[in-house]
Amino acid sequence: MKSSENFIEAIRNYLDNRAESDNLFAIRYADPSKSLSECCQFILNEVKRQGVSVMTNDEVYSLAMHYWDGDCTAEEIGKPINCKVVISKDQLTEEDKAELKEQAMELFKQEQLRELRRQSQPKTQLKTATAPKAGAEIDSIPNLFDEL
Repeated sequence: MKSSENFIEAIRNYLDNRAESDNLFAIRYADPSKSLSECCQFILNEVKRQGVSVMTNDEVYSLAMHYWDGDCTAEEIGKPINCKVVISKDQLTEEDKAELKEQAMELFKQEQLRELRRQSQPKTQLKTATAPKAGAEIDSIPNLFDEL
């Protein structure tokens, strides 16, 4: 699942950056008894326990730090959860920019085609009802005494 892969990658990037800047955390981050997949499992189960569906990046990263800093039990880590995780991005990648540009171009083309089709359709002119001239309606009304 792409969204879950993005979630795992976002957590990994945060933890890697944190380990580069914090030597004490780098030691705990190197602990072979802990894993990134277990960390993500802990985060998802904690979100479920809290009963929320949206969290800020800082809240998620705080849970990741809690997993690596503390001695989480198997009960706290919980069982794997099958869910879709959507992450926010601070900046767009070049790939994202290209995809958004392509989508915008497609929408623009569709709008232009709609406008061209609208302009090329024959214009229907509405017939305006005009009042008959005086005396004209007398000629058009059948007379019972006329011969057929």
